[in-house]
Amino acid sequence: MPPYLPYPRFLMEADLTQFSKLLYAVLLDRANLSLANGWQDDEGQIYIVFPVCKIANAVDRSPMTVKNALTELETVGLIERRRQGFSQPNRIYVKIPDGQDIVLLTDKKLSHRGKETCPTDRQKAVPITDRKLSPNNMSNNNLRNSNLSGVSERSPARGRYENVFLTEAEVAELQADFPTVWQEYIERLSDAPIRFSGENFRKATAQDKLTRLKNLMD
Repeated sequence: MPPYLPYPRFLMEADLTQFSKLLYAVLLDRANLSLANGWQDDEGQIYIVFPVCKIANAVDRSPMTVKNALTELETVGLIERRRQGFSQPNRIYVKIPDGQDIVLLTDKKLSHRGKETCPTDRQKAVPITDRKLSPNNMSNNNLRNSNLSGVSERSPARGRYENVFLTEAEVAELQADFPTVWQEYIERLSDAPIRFSGENFRKATAQDKLTRLKNLMD
């Protein structure tokens, strides 16, 4: 089995752009590596050091695109960035939903900061802040009813690996431009790897899907 990114199920229907979802998966993968290597602060919270320029190189996007996605993830509470001083990169703390609360990744995978918790009851995990994700966006009960960003019943998964999501309008545009080979383009995009930190992952993103499709045969 090829290397793969951890892609939490809640992302599938979260109200985020496709690239922000992908970036969260990349950051979560790095956080798990930090966990394995013992990268934690004085409070036992796992963090990663991943400068914007290196993220941009890893995911083949512009620094501005990465900055926008990081801001989106921070706005909804899925990451937290902390400054480390002049000319030093920020620490990034990746958060994970626990019910409707957001908790920091720690050496026990859950945060115990803020109030008392029962160590044997994971349902009582403490949110890192008082802020919670909107139930309309992130709660398990309402995820199915939330608006998808680039993935919906009208945008079925396409390709061999079911990782290419196109709207009907995008399919129509592709058919008009390449009437005889449009399906081959989709298959090639599904099978085309994107490189992350020296490893290949079969993932397609929404923001550049048509560009990649049209460039595959060039």
